[in-house]
Amino acid sequence: MKPTMSLPERMGLRLLNAQGLRSRYLHTSIGKVHALDAEGQGELPPVVLLHGLSANAAAYGTYLRRLIPLTQRVIAPDMPGHGLSDIPRGGLDRESMLAGSFEALDRLIDRPSILVGNSMGGLGVIRYALARPEKVRGLLLVSPGGAPMPEAAFQRFLSTFKIDTHQGALEFVDKIFAKSTPLVRHAFALGIRDRFTHPALRGLLDGITSEDMLRPEEVAALHLPTLLIWGREERILPRSHLAFFADHLPAHAEIEEWPDFGHVGFLEQAEGLVRRTVAFARGVCHERPRAAPSTLADERATLAVSA
Repeated sequence: MKPTMSLPERMGLRLLNAQGLRSRYLHTSIGKVHALDAEGQGELPPVVLLHGLSANAAAYGTYLRRLIPLTQRVIAPDMPGHGLSDIPRGGLDRESMLAGSFEALDRLIDRPSILVGNSMGGLGVIRYALARPEKVRGLLLVSPGGAPMPEAAFQRFLSTFKIDTHQGALEFVDKIFAKSTPLVRHAFALGIRDRFTHPALRGLLDGITSEDMLRPEEVAALHLPTLLIWGREERILPRSHLAFFADHLPAHAEIEEWPDFGHVGFLEQAEGLVRRTVAFARGVCHERPRAAPSTLADERATLAVSA
């Protein structure tokens, strides 16, 4: 059984390949992992992106392509069971997805990099940064997932992604965008329904529990430079997720709320995110390494609201 990738996405991927983001396949313990990889033309640290649930690296193509002239390298793997990466032989679950992603990142990242994570990818880059701090210069979290919830609330949250009809897919599209046009709604809905009805993704959703989510002590242990961007029109992740990160990120972390920004801000404000990524990377390059805080009282996040 192969992962699904719509025809428009495949055409978009070919265009990205022609624009310098070449496709690579890495052999891991769970199968082949596809990644987009481009040597950059700038001096800023490499940028490595992990996508969200059901998405793929090519969906972030505009953002990635515009970073090539500004950074040393741009890397974006398709997580196992997503895009053109293999579905793990034993099935897609949290363990196989993290294992395959970590193995791919270990081989792709050859110098400390800025890790960018959107939605489920936010959880992924946090856990990778904790496991491989020597490979990370800073974390940029865009509408990150992974915040814990009571089990009953968590199961209601997962039901958001159980999409069986075109109407259900349209309603999902309305939630992920700050604004959408009829043409965009229907085009996205077709791909979303195909992906969320795929048996591999259904199996992943059926197997995830609240115990798989981030713990407060994991977030508090992020002593590297961290920026979290949240959209004021976020309608997929509950606002309690933002509160969790604000409560538990260390005090040096920055949190910004952006207007006209939904769950897929990479599509809605690609240029703005590129500019903010560049500014964040430049700041990271000029910062001294941070010492671990001595007490939990030092591990409080501040909430900076951008206009």
